[in-house]
Amino acid sequence: MKVEHAFPRNLPVARGDRGVAACHALFFLAVGVFALVAGCAPARQRLVGEEARAAAVFFTSAADVSFPLRASFSGIAEISGRSVPVLAGLLSRTESEEILGVYDPMGHAVLFLHNEGGIMFVTRGPAAKEFPPEDVRPLDAGPVSLGRILSGAPGYPAAGGEASMTESGAWVLAGRGQTLFSDPSRRVLSRAEYDISGKRVTVTYPGRNSPGPPRTVEVEVMGNKVVFRRDAE
Repeated sequence: MKVEHAFPRNLPVARGDRGVAACHALFFLAVGVFALVAGCAPARQRLVGEEARAAAVFFTSAADVSFPLRASFSGIAEISGRSVPVLAGLLSRTESEEILGVYDPMGHAVLFLHNEGGIMFVTRGPAAKEFPPEDVRPLDAGPVSLGRILSGAPGYPAAGGEASMTESGAWVLAGRGQTLFSDPSRRVLSRAEYDISGKRVTVTYPGRNSPGPPRTVEVEVMGNKVVFRRDAE
């Protein structure tokens, strides 16, 4: 895979001098290097019989994403009380052949996050400066797909797991590496919690009302939040 051809060339440009800090946070959010500060989980009722089967079919259908995927994103990261711009570009040829490019506010490449069949590793871009460090080790992430996550689908395969329902009526599927949540009307995937190499990352899709790629993706970790807004295709 050639990095120079991996991303849209019309990424939006934002002004500012905090791009490296923003990309630093984005990388750790993307791969789950730090643990999420999470509150107490709400009570859930285990599903059995026909409703359990219906929930399983719903989440399996939510994972139906067509490859290749190509998209660009812009947004704001709220980090330690500061707001900084975020730019990113995604190319997923398949669910196991992906690159996520991270850029500073002027559109200069800081890093490329590669997913190759469950192993993720980082290469430095021309604007890397002190981040990322040159000795970042590959991460054993298993069969996760960044393209699926940013497209509003389960990051890991959704087969198997235990189905339950929250007090609001939303379906939940807890499986290996992920816990998936529908909206209360059970139409779309609204939230997912991932355990990536022992670390937790939470992704939500606020305001989502259709099964297509969500307009907004929020990633939370360590009390910080990055809000991605998908650029028009």
